[in-house]
Amino acid sequence: MSHFSLLVADDNALSLQFLAAAFAQLGADVTCAADGGQAVALAGKRAFDLLVLDLNMPVQDGCAVLEAIRAGAGPSRQAPALATSAEVDAEHAAALAAHGFAQVLAKPLTIEILREALERHLPQARLCTTIPCELDDARALHAVAGDASILAALRALFVTELSELPVELASLATQRDREGLRARLHRLAASAGFCGTPSLTAAIARLRIELEHDVWPGAAVEAFLDHCHRVHDVLRAAAAR
Repeated sequence: MSHFSLLVADDNALSLQFLAAAFAQLGADVTCAADGGQAVALAGKRAFDLLVLDLNMPVQDGCAVLEAIRAGAGPSRQAPALATSAEVDAEHAAALAAHGFAQVLAKPLTIEILREALERHLPQARLCTTIPCELDDARALHAVAGDASILAALRALFVTELSELPVELASLATQRDREGLRARLHRLAASAGFCGTPSLTAAIARLRIELEHDVWPGAAVEAFLDHCHRVHDVLRAAAAR
């Protein structure tokens, strides 16, 4: 069960997916906003423990969103706020601190960076202490209407899928097939979601962000395969219990 709530706003769908999955893995109840307007509206209706706002959203950027939330009478007007941006220097960070942001997180982000930010700004929060937090049985059972036998069957199929993944990704790497890798990650994300593997969901989102760069993400793919191997072993061990 989550013990703290976050509002995360980012107009980049991949970044938003990664942040949502990573924060959820750390134990947060995450509400997502795809633009500044949504963020202001949500903060006006619900009390969040922390706001995580992208600085470069269209229409209302992160600064404008925070200003609107602080000026309103909503239940989140006093919540601490973190800014996320791909372009941060010391002068910019100082200006953002003066604007009311508690910290600026420079993209690309990792789960450990997010963990450190939560520990710093929400010291009272009960973070998930299992690293990696591989399985979420409650969420997976919810996805299959509580039928444990269906979940067991899906996870067995997923173990096979993960076993075959290194060969598939090696072929894609040989051809530097970025579109093929994007498509494969899309299918893998669906399996990860149904099988309740939040850390893998976050890793998939992170690798999809890496694919936005011009260079083939060879090191990121290798790290991703290591993560898939761990999830594979955890799923097999869970099935044997």
